[in-house]
Amino acid sequence: MPKLMPALYAVPLFLVSTAQAQESPAIPDIAQALLDEAYKTESPEEIAAVANAVKAVFPDYADQIVAQTSEKIAAFTPPEPPKQKKQPKKTLAAKPKPSAGLFALEPWTGKAQASGQLSTGNSENASIGILVDAKRSTQRLTHNFKGYIDLGESNGVTNQKRWGGSYQLDVNVSDRSYAYGRVSFDEDQFTGFDYRMFGGLGLGYYFKQANEFTWKVEGGPGYRYSPIADSKEIDQSFALYASNEFIWLIREGVKFEQDVTVTWTEPTTTIESVSSLTTKIWGDISTGLSFEYRYETDPPEDSENTDTIAKASLIYGF
Repeated sequence: MPKLMPALYAVPLFLVSTAQAQESPAIPDIAQALLDEAYKTESPEEIAAVANAVKAVFPDYADQIVAQTSEKIAAFTPPEPPKQKKQPKKTLAAKPKPSAGLFALEPWTGKAQASGQLSTGNSENASIGILVDAKRSTQRLTHNFKGYIDLGESNGVTNQKRWGGSYQLDVNVSDRSYAYGRVSFDEDQFTGFDYRMFGGLGLGYYFKQANEFTWKVEGGPGYRYSPIADSKEIDQSFALYASNEFIWLIREGVKFEQDVTVTWTEPTTTIESVSSLTTKIWGDISTGLSFEYRYETDPPEDSENTDTIAKASLIYGF
């Protein structure tokens, strides 16, 4: 008879624990929806991150959240491969990693942007613009490409036509510093120059490099070639280029950027400033507001010193 006592006690305990489990409150719908979205990624890291965030907002349901997400994380965690016996070392030299070469590159990242614009200065009109800003990195190299075109028309007459692009190769020197080579081409029929070409070398340095805030400066010598439209003279001279750029992630999905560049030559100095605020609206799609200011200290005759462009943009990040 004594041997039956544990079994008799076990039955009530089992019923009590079952009743308690049934009475446990269900996870709120909004929390469950967030968890379901995380499950779709099938990534244990993403699920764990979302679970932690949901627990912080709904601490009363922490036990249910942990129990549910633990099963999902276990299901999506790949099993460890069986240990293999050590193979004897080969005498042949190992092939270099593809990412170490100049042309063996990782995928591009960046943005494509379409915008409506309001310009003042040498061009005063409403116009449209397209911009592509992309980057591709290896272990030591970063390839930076930017291309843009702005077009405006009023009463059938084109009163803004501006396009150009730049390419810059960064070579890492240390965790924070790099050397670069840069070339650029810009054409704007309403600034007094036929076009402008620039080539230069220099150094860059990151004062801060984090997800929330990035600040870098760069600069160095170069050469600028600028044919003047009316006089057909060629303004070609030694130049100094400097750039200051910082990016501030105000909160998740909201980002502020400020870029200032200065190109000095003896005949004239060009100062450009671009301030932008970007807000993510869905997936890789964002909206943006920006203001661009360009100042020429000594522009060609009959051209104004200052140009401004205000933009409202739709942006696709990749």
